[in-house]
Amino acid sequence: MQKFTLSICSVCALLLLGISSCKDDDEPFVKPKLSVGTETVTIGEGGGTAEVEIVLDKAAPTDITVEYSLGGTAVSPADYSIVGTEGEIDIPQGQTSATIKISIVNDVVYEGDETIEIELQDVNSDDIEITNDDEAIVTITEDDAQSIASFATAALTVKESDNETLLDIQISLSSPAAQAVTIEYEFTHGDGFATDDIYGAAQEPPIPAQYIDFEVEGGQQQVSIAQGASSGLIQLQLFSDFLIEDDETIEITLTGATGTTIGTNNKMTITLAQEDGKAIVLVWDDYEDVDMDMFLWIGETITTFEPNPVATSITAAVDPQIEIVFIPSIVENAAFGLSFVYYSGTEDPMNFESHFIDFTDGEFADDFDAYPGTYTLANINAWDEEGAPAPAVVQTFVIDAGTYKDITDIEEPATGSRKPTISKPLGLKKTKSIPTKIPRWIRSF
Repeated sequence: MQKFTLSICSVCALLLLGISSCKDDDEPFVKPKLSVGTETVTIGEGGGTAEVEIVLDKAAPTDITVEYSLGGTAVSPADYSIVGTEGEIDIPQGQTSATIKISIVNDVVYEGDETIEIELQDVNSDDIEITNDDEAIVTITEDDAQSIASFATAALTVKESDNETLLDIQISLSSPAAQAVTIEYEFTHGDGFATDDIYGAAQEPPIPAQYIDFEVEGGQQQVSIAQGASSGLIQLQLFSDFLIEDDETIEITLTGATGTTIGTNNKMTITLAQEDGKAIVLVWDDYEDVDMDMFLWIGETITTFEPNPVATSITAAVDPQIEIVFIPSIVENAAFGLSFVYYSGTEDPMNFESHFIDFTDGEFADDFDAYPGTYTLANINAWDEEGAPAPAVVQTFVIDAGTYKDITDIEEPATGSRKPTISKPLGLKKTKSIPTKIPRWIRSF
């Protein structure tokens, strides 16, 4: 009986164990959860390899492949490369993690800190759940020196006549360009316009042709510096003109750059000093109501004047009874005509003179040649009124190898005015405004 009793007990125990085993098999399956192990990683540009761990909260039930995306400001392969297959990482069965290894490129280009953004996208098993902790950011800290662009000098003084060659304005980099660099710049008062006390801030673009002081060689307001180079040039073509002016300024400011940054020395001021030459001054007595004008004509000979005058006079600020035109010393061979116009008034006779005065280093010479003239009321010519005759050419001269020759006395027309004799126009572009800048063809005279 005792053995029987034990056998019954053993059977009962086995039954109980069997029942317990069946209950374990009926529990629901819980999917392993997949996430990134570290959400932020920082590594220097020369740090070698960065690692981002992908983890499961329990062992992988089978071999699995995890897909991930790459983003951020860093670019593959210029800034980094993935060790293995980019965008995929495998976790073997029974394992709980795998590591994405990122090889960092140690370049010599300053780019600032950059980021690599890794986001888990998918897994090739329905038995794995991706959690919300699915993103990691790798920050690559910059270790290259930042290149800085600036003007080599902040100020420069030149003369208008320094225009036989281009004026080079240097932009320097603090270190050789690790890549191609582009620097943009602008002029304070617009391309081609230098400020002075006469025209100054009142002049707004578009700038009339007679006030153009310079132009940019190539036309584009940017400088390109090749990889490995340390500087670039802004090149300006200066222009002579037929005006006596106070010192003018050209202000250039660096405004932006790619491949470098703009330093504090980002502004350049060029002082454009009046060139040497000869001033022709029209003066008349201190009459109460007389107004006169002066025109300067140019040609290859005194019978081939350009149909538009190359310059009109400006009234001298110091005295309303003075009109001035200017011939720069760069003009070495040409023929000229002068018109002295009795524009309005009641004086009869009306006396005036033309003075030829040397102008050197900003100063008028004490000695000059004077030529007297006399007009009557019959010579009044409001030349700008509709139907009015053109101004009369009443005095001529030539410049031969830089020397003034054959200056005639002032011819006094009996009445009115007459046009200059024109046998061959020289091809100046005709504009409504009278050009006062010396055109390039004048050098061929």
